[in-house]
Amino acid sequence: MSLLFVGIIIFFGIVGGKKFFGCWFNHLTAYSLSMGMLTFFYELKLLPYPDLIILAWFFIVGSSVSFIFGILTVISARSLRGETYSPRQTTVSLPIFADKGKVLKYSAIFFSFIGLFVAIQRWYVLIKMFGSIPAVFLNAALIYHLNVRGEIKEFIPFLPSFIYVGVFLAAIYTAYKGKFSFLSFFPLICVVLKELTYFGRGEMLLSTMEFFFTFFLMRNLLKHDSLQRFKFLKTNAFAAGALFIVFIIISSSFVRVAKGAKENIPGTSKVLKDLQGSMILTPTVYLYLSSDVGVFSKYLELEKEDAKFGENSFRIVYEFLSKLKVAEEPPFFQKGYHIPMWTNTGTYLRELHADYGVVGVFLVPYLLGLIITFLWFIFYEKNSLIILTVLVYLYLVVGFSFLVIVTRLNQWFFSQILIIAYLPILEKMATRTKPQL
Repeated sequence: MSLLFVGIIIFFGIVGGKKFFGCWFNHLTAYSLSMGMLTFFYELKLLPYPDLIILAWFFIVGSSVSFIFGILTVISARSLRGETYSPRQTTVSLPIFADKGKVLKYSAIFFSFIGLFVAIQRWYVLIKMFGSIPAVFLNAALIYHLNVRGEIKEFIPFLPSFIYVGVFLAAIYTAYKGKFSFLSFFPLICVVLKELTYFGRGEMLLSTMEFFFTFFLMRNLLKHDSLQRFKFLKTNAFAAGALFIVFIIISSSFVRVAKGAKENIPGTSKVLKDLQGSMILTPTVYLYLSSDVGVFSKYLELEKEDAKFGENSFRIVYEFLSKLKVAEEPPFFQKGYHIPMWTNTGTYLRELHADYGVVGVFLVPYLLGLIITFLWFIFYEKNSLIILTVLVYLYLVVGFSFLVIVTRLNQWFFSQILIIAYLPILEKMATRTKPQL
């Protein structure tokens, strides 16, 4: 019954998103798929998960309803003021396209090379520590724990965040040119090369989401240009997208294998056991895709945590205060629970509840739905790239909702600031020549 209920919620979320925003890609659909598919996978019980407690169900459903109410608040307010939106009547005029995207292209390449430098520098450090590339992979688990404890330092602390500027600009350039090219994926490849030195997968997911959120939001603007100047090659998009998905799956699976992840989980269903040797869906992959809502339930059931106000949502603030000896730095990794496998991420609801209590579970999703919807309309009416930046990064909060609250990551703040700071420079350089579009 729970599977049917969750399936219906996902269906109506997707259909409702199309109805509200006139396109299949929107934040209601993204939220429905993120939290909905997580819950659906958990309820499949391909691992011996315990049933979710009633309070967990109440918070999951209630927060989703709050998110929808936030969306409806903006739509209703606009309707009452007689404001309507017709994307087919948009005339796109962006300064960054004044030189046919040349500065945009070279900017994406420049920031991508910064990311490549970071990756190469980290590989140099690891090879120097362990002697060779094969030795690095043989010590993957050790390297992962060294990174967790912060014992492998960055060459320049904030330098890794620059690659996200490259990802953002490459996504815009891809949408503008109407086809995927090597440049589309070059910054993402640099992120993967860097992540292999951490033997982690978080930034692979973060950069991939950033690229596709930026691309789809921008593409939806350009395809409704009244002058029809921006055509898009769908066959190219399908082929490139499939190739990239395969690349990400292989990279993530390689990290999993290198770290020696255990696939023999007691109580694994026969269906999952049969897939144990595959590269895509294994017991540990299924665990990553489904366990978070179970951790949230166990967290609520045991009530053993005590977080300071905003400790998870704005971890960067507490990290800064800790350097001033004003507050203690919160642990980067959260407390884990056995469900019955040990895992520690419990959706963004866990962190909202820990930071703000019951109020946070309902108020933050409401504000998130409200602010994103407001900015969504503003972006398509004003065509502001700064608004697009904030919108993309709020979409990342939605996209990561099944895992953690992404604002706990320093990259979420630093890279967003870098993009907003660079956009006026980019526009100024692009408009030095006579506009040709």
